[in-house]
Amino acid sequence: MTCRDIKNCFKPEELSLPAFWSAKTEKDDRVLAWQMRNRRFDVSSVTAVAKRCAHGFPQVIVSYPFSKSGNPFPTLFWLTCPFLDRRCGELESQHMIAELEELFAQTPAPVKKMHEDYAALRLSVAKTAHISDEPKIKYTVSMLGVGGIDTHSAPNAVKCLHLQTATWLGMGKHPAEFWLKQKLGPLECASGKCAAAFQNDRFFIS
Repeated sequence: MTCRDIKNCFKPEELSLPAFWSAKTEKDDRVLAWQMRNRRFDVSSVTAVAKRCAHGFPQVIVSYPFSKSGNPFPTLFWLTCPFLDRRCGELESQHMIAELEELFAQTPAPVKKMHEDYAALRLSVAKTAHISDEPKIKYTVSMLGVGGIDTHSAPNAVKCLHLQTATWLGMGKHPAEFWLKQKLGPLECASGKCAAAFQNDRFFIS
């Protein structure tokens, strides 16, 4: 990151959130509980839906940068779509993480910009101009990159394709957008898996 002095770094009041995000609804709460049923997940931490499929179901959510206990939580976007979750897992089994890390190494400037934009957006979501003086909290919220990646020690780190896909769809841009599009293929299922699961539920989303 280029900003070394946190107090002069990103200022929430000067930042804006993506217009394509949408508010989380009560219906979304039930859907997210089902989508994330096999993972540790607190639906109350969701502050917005960053991307929905054609059926209206959440694909990527925006998580508040702090836990209920007040600890910093650096992962802003979570991939909740079962279809994309499975597809990312398939690609990871094909060793695509290493391929994306090589691509990151070839394009350092846009990758660095992605991490900086992510940190700025995370701070904006926090909606506070006065972050705790605790160094760890300041550093985590203001300085760490995508999903908490320390770009000083690991500038080409990918972590996982779920994280990178969620970041792309949540921010609406990504330095490896072409690669992700090519590898992932369709970004939603044709069958409407989530819709089928909820078609007999009174919280059905049309």
